[in-house]
Amino acid sequence: MIGYVGTGSSFLGCIQYCLNDKEELSEKQKEELSRIDGLQHSGRAEILSYNRCFGNPKELAQQFRDVAKLSKRVEKPVFHFSLRLAPGESLNRNQLEEIGHECAKEFGVANNQYICVLHKDISEQHIHIVANRVGLDKKAASDSNSYKRMAALCRRLEKQYHLQEVLSPKAFLSPNERLLPRHDSRKAQLQKNIRQALTEVNHFDSSQNG
Repeated sequence: MIGYVGTGSSFLGCIQYCLNDKEELSEKQKEELSRIDGLQHSGRAEILSYNRCFGNPKELAQQFRDVAKLSKRVEKPVFHFSLRLAPGESLNRNQLEEIGHECAKEFGVANNQYICVLHKDISEQHIHIVANRVGLDKKAASDSNSYKRMAALCRRLEKQYHLQEVLSPKAFLSPNERLLPRHDSRKAQLQKNIRQALTEVNHFDSSQNG
């Protein structure tokens, strides 16, 4: 499982990203893509849960903004999380909703406003959570050590739901995990391309280098 966490200042922008289809695709393009890959490009988002909020994107954003005003010191009240399963893995709707709630608990927003959304336009199952860092009690959830906390959450959820372990960035691994071999397909492809280019070069023209 791969996790992402970020903060921002625009509830509407984040909510629209999570609930709307991709803007760059026309309806015809979405239909064609769906026919080719069997995925859902039109109406790609399914809301799994609302927590202390409800409505369309504009109504949700206004509700979030009204509560965020309770704290004057929070410049970025938007919490945005995403959790993606490894290729070939899947969970049912209730399990994905549970994972969204576990994420909200980990970051101290389980009692705050949030929505949990499933995206269906890529082959890897993944959810998004948009949450208000400010609660009805006027307290703001901390965003410190966010990446480390997300990495720990992913490892815990992988064990809980018997999912494949997907290693996080090295900086957030335990000492034992850092010793495990790691394969980066992009790095391997780059090395292959460099080797191929070197075998095809017969000479070096120094007149073009200076």
